[in-house]
Amino acid sequence: MKKAAVAAAVIGVLLGVWGYFYYSSPYDAARLVQCLPSDRALHLYLNVGLLRSGGILDLLAGSQGAEEADYKKFVEETGFNYRTDLDAVAAAFRDGDNYFAVQGRFQWNRLADYARSHQGSCQDAMCNMPASQPGKTISFGLVRRDVLALAVARDKQAARVIFPGLWREPPKIPTVAIWVSAPPYVFADAKNLPAGLGPFRTQLEHSRKNEFTLGPSQDPNKFELKMTVQCATPEDATKMAGQLTSVTELLKKMLERDKLRPSAADLSGVLVAGRFEAREEQVSGTWPIERKFIEALVSGKLE
Repeated sequence: MKKAAVAAAVIGVLLGVWGYFYYSSPYDAARLVQCLPSDRALHLYLNVGLLRSGGILDLLAGSQGAEEADYKKFVEETGFNYRTDLDAVAAAFRDGDNYFAVQGRFQWNRLADYARSHQGSCQDAMCNMPASQPGKTISFGLVRRDVLALAVARDKQAARVIFPGLWREPPKIPTVAIWVSAPPYVFADAKNLPAGLGPFRTQLEHSRKNEFTLGPSQDPNKFELKMTVQCATPEDATKMAGQLTSVTELLKKMLERDKLRPSAADLSGVLVAGRFEAREEQVSGTWPIERKFIEALVSGKLE
C-alpha cells in the first residue's frame, strides 16, 4: 500500500510539473493553432507582431481617426485595442461557425462587464452575448492569462471547445506574417473563392493538403506569397506543377493578346509572376507581392 501511495504521489508531482510548464510556457504558432478544432476546417494564423512591424497592420486597419464609433466605444469599455494589445490570432472556420484563439493582453473583468452590458451573461469563467448575425452567439473565456478563446457560432458555449491540445498531425508553421491551411474541399465551389484562385481551383481541389503563407522577401519593399500543395504521388505533383505553369503562361498570352501590360499593383501582375516546382509529392509555388498591391487590395482599388 505504501509503495502504491508513493508511486501515486510521484505521478501526481510529475503531472503537476508537466502541467505547470505546459500551461505557463509561451505559446508559439503551432500551440495556438492546436487549441482549435482540427477536423474539416480551414485554419488561419496571423502573426500580428510581424504584420505590425511590416506596416501591413496599419494598411489593413487604416488610420485611427477613421475607426468606427462602435469600435472606439469597445476600446473604452474593455481596455483592449488590437493595434497595441494583440500579438497573434489563430482561427478555424467550419460549417459556418468561427473559432479563434487570440494571444495578447486582456483585462478579463472589463471584458466580462462588456458582455453583461450588451445583453450577455457570464458563468464559470465563460461569457456569451448576442452576435450581429441572426442565430449566432459570441462566447469567450480565458484559456490562460494571455490567450482568449472566442467563438461566433450557433452553439452558445462554442468557445469551450477551444483549449490546449495536440493534433494527430501537428501543423508546421514557419515564421511568417500569415499562414493558411485549406482542406481540398474548400476549393470545390468556385463561388466561395477569391477571384484570383479561379484558374487554379481544379488542381487544388484534388490535392491532399494546401498551405499558403505571406512573409517578407529579400526586397524590403516586397512580400512573398508561398503555396505548398501535398499530392498523393510524385507523378501527381509533377502533373500539377505543369498544369499550374500552363495556366500562368495562358494568362500571360491573354494579356499580350489584349495588349495589356501586367502591373504589380493589380492581380494580373501577381498571377503572371508565379513560379512552380515539384519535389517528390509536393508542389511549391511563389508569387512576389509588392506593397502597392496590398494598398490597392485594402483600399478597394484592386483591378
